[in-house]
Amino acid sequence: MLTDLTALDPLGWEALKGALNQRVLIDRIRFVPSRKNRVWIIETNVRPVVVKRFLTGKCGNEFELLLRARNARLDTPLPLAKSGDYLVSEFVPGETCDVLINQMFSATASEGIGQWLARFHAGLSDGGRYWIMSDAVPSNFVLSGEDIYGLDLEDSSIGDPLEDVGRMAASMLDTDPLFTPLKFDLCRRMIRSYERQSHVDIIEDVRPFISKHLQLDAKSRPLFRRTLMGAAKSLEKGWPALA
Repeated sequence: MLTDLTALDPLGWEALKGALNQRVLIDRIRFVPSRKNRVWIIETNVRPVVVKRFLTGKCGNEFELLLRARNARLDTPLPLAKSGDYLVSEFVPGETCDVLINQMFSATASEGIGQWLARFHAGLSDGGRYWIMSDAVPSNFVLSGEDIYGLDLEDSSIGDPLEDVGRMAASMLDTDPLFTPLKFDLCRRMIRSYERQSHVDIIEDVRPFISKHLQLDAKSRPLFRRTLMGAAKSLEKGWPALA
């Protein structure tokens, strides 16, 4: 019986071998903490890969959306194989955008995310309906070289694109440092980049969506509830002058 929950089980090894279609030598295995699933980065003599075991039952959804995104020429990891609840995909090296935005205040990351989201919504539109990422937060994006890659598409569904932009903006604003002028500037850069790519003016229409997601975040963050709720109410009235 497998007792180490951070260890890759036999089904995971079979998925890995099937993805690479050959016997491989393992150089290193690294377990990556995840809120919803179990994730390993595995360095082999063939190529580094990510093995993801879905505890959410959404492996098929992520596999399909990754393929659709790749067909739309979006920068996402290449899915190599799916087996049961396991998905094996290419490893994308780089820095996650939560670090770039919250610690390095990267305009490149902020604007790149806005452009990626606009391309995602346009590329996966279906007869007037739009696929949205749903879990659009900076930690689900990586800057690799000069390109932004979107990760974790398992929660994608049909919806309003402004939900993604609002979720991203709220996540940028309510992570440390919270609601600073620089964070508002990065937030607006992300939105303006989305507008340039999509050719749609959303700077005012997206405010209620940002407010909504700040209020949702407040429910799970009691220590910051008053701050988040105050910012949400303020954004319902307009952008702050400092932005």
